[in-house]
Amino acid sequence: MHLEAFTLAKNPNDAARNEDRYVVVPGRAYAVIDGVSDKTGLRYNGLTGGQAAGQAVEEIIREVCRIERPETIEADWLSARLQERFRTLLDEIRASGTSEAPPATWFGAQLALALEGRTAFRFIVIGDSGLRLNGREVFRFRQPLDDICAAIRKAVWNHLGARGVPAALKNEIARAYTVEGLAAVLPRWMDWIDENTLPGLRQKAIADAARIQRKLDHAVIEKAVLGGLREQNLYINRIHPLGSPCINGFPIPHEFIMQFDRNIDDVETIELFTDGYFGYPNGTRVADWEEHLARIEAVDPEKTGDYASTKGSANGLFTDDRTVLILRRAFCPVERSVV
Repeated sequence: MHLEAFTLAKNPNDAARNEDRYVVVPGRAYAVIDGVSDKTGLRYNGLTGGQAAGQAVEEIIREVCRIERPETIEADWLSARLQERFRTLLDEIRASGTSEAPPATWFGAQLALALEGRTAFRFIVIGDSGLRLNGREVFRFRQPLDDICAAIRKAVWNHLGARGVPAALKNEIARAYTVEGLAAVLPRWMDWIDENTLPGLRQKAIADAARIQRKLDHAVIEKAVLGGLREQNLYINRIHPLGSPCINGFPIPHEFIMQFDRNIDDVETIELFTDGYFGYPNGTRVADWEEHLARIEAVDPEKTGDYASTKGSANGLFTDDRTVLILRRAFCPVERSVV
């Protein structure tokens, strides 16, 4: 297999804060890992929470590949090993006296993994990092709460835009309501959103979220619109309409973990990617992924249109870190780019 890979921090001038990573164990394992941003801002041995989480996942992948044949590695067993590693990591941090914060607020990671066996690839996906096979089949977990909170941000953003609020302030207010939800007026921003305007914003966000998440009950969407991103921990690794998987040291429900095999002869390309690309290109090269994102940045940099998100790009910063790792059977020049 021929390898091509690329990773970039959301701040291109601060690569040290990139919480994405890719892993290559030649002939055995290939992965992309998205470390979940740690809202506390604490550092652990110089690493952000997301970086520490990503490093822990990488350590386990490399370790199990030394002692097990790739085709024998089962997703549930791997998940248990990851939980054990995270518990050890948390114990180490507690012992150091860094913090007493609950583990769920410290660390988390999303994983897309390809294991190369003798006759077949085994694929394991945990979370919203994704996998695309042969440029056609996509496998990833779409987090419903992200769609709902993106609808909150979009409603607030458009309301503020209609009132002529400057871009920087608009972004600050929209982000605040995305996190806190639309249950109550935020006093700091009462000049732009008050008790008279808030109900209308709720209805717009609920309607937009319902259009995207058609299978969700209206009451579930309404509750999530009121609660915002601050309630995300309520649904991590929980069987619930808003439930979502995350590698964070706690048991991950079997239903949240994807595992399947493909005969090697049926695999032409494997693309592993984190969620910073907002969709997928037509082509299967790193250049195609980068051109795809460039088009999105040109038409919807704030991520309040067709590519609505809980954050946007501004002031030279991208919306998120991004990483893609591509394997192909046919020969092509190898590119490895790490920025």
